[in-house]
Amino acid sequence: MTRSFCAASAAIVVAFASSAAMADLVITEVMSQTTSGTAGTINGDWWELTNSGAAAIVLGGFSWADTEDQIGGPTPQPNFFPGVTINPGESIIILEEDTANLAAWRSNWNVTNNLQILATDVMLPDPSGNGDTFSGLSSNGDAVYFYDPAGTLIDAFIFGSVNPRGTSFERDIFGNDLGVSVVGENGAYMGANGDVGSPGVAVPAPGAMSLFGLAAFAARRRRAR
Repeated sequence: MTRSFCAASAAIVVAFASSAAMADLVITEVMSQTTSGTAGTINGDWWELTNSGAAAIVLGGFSWADTEDQIGGPTPQPNFFPGVTINPGESIIILEEDTANLAAWRSNWNVTNNLQILATDVMLPDPSGNGDTFSGLSSNGDAVYFYDPAGTLIDAFIFGSVNPRGTSFERDIFGNDLGVSVVGENGAYMGANGDVGSPGVAVPAPGAMSLFGLAAFAARRRRAR
């Protein structure tokens, strides 16, 4: 399968091949510059990975990197995923915070424990000893690159600098660019710290919202009431 993508008028389009199974894993949202927040507010950068397929996938051995791994550039220094499972239709969050801060982050976004979050301190080290760390995502032409266990690029989200601070970039489950998040659109809402996004909510492709898809979309939001 070949997928091409661009983000938020960044004028960058990349194409690549992957197996059918791996192609079900899609980067669907990136929060590249959070608000400054207030004292005690947990507001690390984050990105969202969605399993758009029909089978569960264990993420052990998968990895990701940011701008250190431009396509055709130097060898990536990746963050490796632990052996967690991402189920069909599930979206998970990769967050620039340690595990100790997850409860506060969930509270800021009003999401429950049903939303699986991978914190910085649970990423496995690079076996080569050149392990990267999640040190934040710049809004100035940064990116997220996602690799299978063989080190093959299977998805990437390259974004520009047009998003206002505290507003995420969005794509649907087929990798179509949806621009920046807007409160009330595609499940986006404003968190307690003023950021706007939809963590844990993957947007179905246009025209693909069946009754089943609508129910699954609503269920994935998982917001506490």
